[in-house]
Amino acid sequence: MTDVSAILNVHREGVLAHASLLSMAHAAGQARAAGLQVELIAVADCTDQVTLDVLAGHPGVRVVQTEVNDLGIARNEGVREAQGRYITFLDGDDLWGPGWILRAHQAAIRAAEPSVWHPEASLFFGQDAAPQWLPHPDGETIEGDWVVLGMRNHWTSPSFAERTVYERVPYRRTDLGKQSGYEDWCWNCETTAAGLVHRVVPDTAHLIRVRPDSMVRRTINTHSLMTPSLLFRSRIGWLRPVEDE
Repeated sequence: MTDVSAILNVHREGVLAHASLLSMAHAAGQARAAGLQVELIAVADCTDQVTLDVLAGHPGVRVVQTEVNDLGIARNEGVREAQGRYITFLDGDDLWGPGWILRAHQAAIRAAEPSVWHPEASLFFGQDAAPQWLPHPDGETIEGDWVVLGMRNHWTSPSFAERTVYERVPYRRTDLGKQSGYEDWCWNCETTAAGLVHRVVPDTAHLIRVRPDSMVRRTINTHSLMTPSLLFRSRIGWLRPVEDE
């Protein structure tokens, strides 16, 4: 059985996806050298030919094309295609530290119970952005902080967990036209509501390329809020089903 499925989500990143693919391949190489079976998948959602040409230059990556037009739903498509016991995500213009897959897998198999794992910190960088570090808290050290999570996201998009976690708690669709966004923040809340603890992997990093046309910038510009989750309902005992609203 494949140990880890590493999934790159791309849209129309073009040549920027090349660096992300190299980053993913480098991390996979370290994991394979330690004896892990790792598959690389690129989910190309509503993509363009330039991005497809970049993907074609990396024959070790299986390309899955979709037209779901939503990052969260595209992540779910990647989960359906994956064969690994564990899954991890990378966005098409970001970078992993080289030890991410191996160290996250080591942390996960040592854990007493299923958890969601994140890099220890993220570095924001870009042509017009001053470099800025964002440390991520470990869920075991912020007990009772679910209220803050409902108002501010603690963790950026890369996650590492058993495939059953993503099957049990799929990503939700967003709709910026209705000012509903932040698919990863919503998923962090949904998994927390489901009783999963979000942990950080020591000595790992994630690099986020800041772009003026990024999904986060578009979400901010539309004044969107996080897509509603079950987090507050699950904690305060709200009994009315979501479907009734």
